[in-house]
Order: sequence, then C-alpha cells, then structure tokens
Amino acid sequence: SPEDRVTGAPRRTPTLYGHLMDTAPFHWDGDMHDFGMLTSEVFTHRMGGATLSSAQVNAMSHWLDTIGTPPALAVDATSAERGRTLFEDPSVGCASCHSGAKFTNNSSINVGTGGTFQVPSLVGVHTRSPWLHNGCAPTLADRFTNPACGGGEQHGHTAHLTPDQIGDLVAYLQTL
Repeated sequence: SPEDRVTGAPRRTPTLYGHLMDTAPFHWDGDMHDFGMLTSEVFTHRMGGATLSSAQVNAMSHWLDTIGTPPALAVDATSAERGRTLFEDPSVGCASCHSGAKFTNNSSINVGTGGTFQVPSLVGVHTRSPWLHNGCAPTLADRFTNPACGGGEQHGHTAHLTPDQIGDLVAYLQTL
C-alpha cells in the first residue's frame, strides 16, 4: 500500500465514490488544494508519468464526478434509525465533522489517529474496508471498539456506547 511521505506508515487510498470534486482539498493531509495539484503529485512525481494537460485534468475530474454512490446495504431499518440518531447526537460528535451531503466538512483535523488528516466523506463508507487512513480497523465496528486504532475520545465520543449502540451506528453507516 502507499506510504505516508513523512512517517513511512501505510496509507489507504480514499474512495472515488460520490462526486470526488466536492471533497477538496485532497489527500489525507488535505495538502492538495485542487485536482490539478493532486494529478501532478501522483501521476507525474510519484508515478513518473508525463505532465497532464489542463484539458486532461479537466476531463479526468469530470469523469470522476460521474462515479456515483454505491448502493446502501440492506440493514435493519429500526437499527439504522437508532444509529442515525446517535450519529447526529452532538454529545457523540460524528456529525460535527462528517456533515453535509458528502458527510465531510472538508477540513483537516487531528482526531488521535496518528496525525492531522482530511475528514473523509462517509458516502459509501461500507465499501472501503479496512477503515481509517492506515487500514487499522478491519470492520466498521473495530473503528469504535479499538481505541488504539480509532482515536479514542478524540475521534467522537463513543467510548460510552454499548455494543448494541455500536451495532446501530454501524447499521446507519452502512446506509450511506
């Protein structure tokens, strides 16, 4: 897998689902302010390819924006609704960063997972295992039950949730 430029730690590639251009800035660090900067860094510098023209960058960005969202998983609707309520509860804190139509505030924040990272969109989150920037959570539930991986209370206030509530929260995430 790709590695972090500073620490050498593994990094996962963020999803391309759900109208990527609405989630700028790009890259886990949020240091790629626009798609042209991202393509220059990745295709030209890291992969050794030719510099893309503005027309090529525009064509690629328009094509990427045609990639819609994956279908939600079929989950228990009552469980998912309880999970939505938890997700939106300010005392839990998920929606303070994962907000809006793309479930991201497009900010870079340190949530205790090893650095300051771009808040990823949660659109289609159920399709992206393993989770978090370094893939340390093999399941969505592990994101909430493994404090060493998920950032503990810096990454939402979920330590007090029961296993059933975590199940409800995961059910909701699987509908996004």
